[in-house]
Amino acid sequence: MYSSVSPHHLQPGDIAACYGVDWTSRVIRYGTSSLLGPRDLRCPPSHVAICCHRDEQILWVESTSLCSHPCVIRKQRVEGVQAHHPLNRIRDYTQQGGRVDLYRLTDINHLSVAESLLLSRILVDHFTRREIRYDVGGALLSGTRVFQRTQLFPGADLEHLFCSELIAAVLMRLGRLNHDNPTRFNPGRLLRRLVRTGKYHRVASYRGRI
Repeated sequence: MYSSVSPHHLQPGDIAACYGVDWTSRVIRYGTSSLLGPRDLRCPPSHVAICCHRDEQILWVESTSLCSHPCVIRKQRVEGVQAHHPLNRIRDYTQQGGRVDLYRLTDINHLSVAESLLLSRILVDHFTRREIRYDVGGALLSGTRVFQRTQLFPGADLEHLFCSELIAAVLMRLGRLNHDNPTRFNPGRLLRRLVRTGKYHRVASYRGRI
């Protein structure tokens, strides 16, 4: 069971797990599914975003090439790391018949004030303002099951990021995820790791009219 958290009361570090209904989202979800994962994540989300606090508001930060809203930081449509108002992005999914699940840091893993400020600086100043583009190749490779375990798998390139690669890199910097190659983490693998290690738990699910 999980409590209901209003989409108006998101916190820094919250992860939004997005379940789209288009064919691309379905391919990602089923291609990265795992019968051995936590029940809620056996068929995982197709996309993830993370929240931070900036200028007296909560921002939804993600790396994607599929958002039609202009980035609130760069004031234009972006293909890569970008920031938005959370409610707008949640509605993008729920109004099309999809859903967004909210994962929050567990009590002993909550961010300190200093860590929240660092999260904001990394997401907004280091990644969003620097125009980091979307990593299509990395996103495709992250879905492999055997190849990513070999030495041929490419190393991290933080100049190009896909959604879960961005979040994995940030959480490693904040000490909420053990250091590894962030490119290995597709949305499902990332959330399964975070839930299994007790760092995050699901606190809400948004669907229908928000």
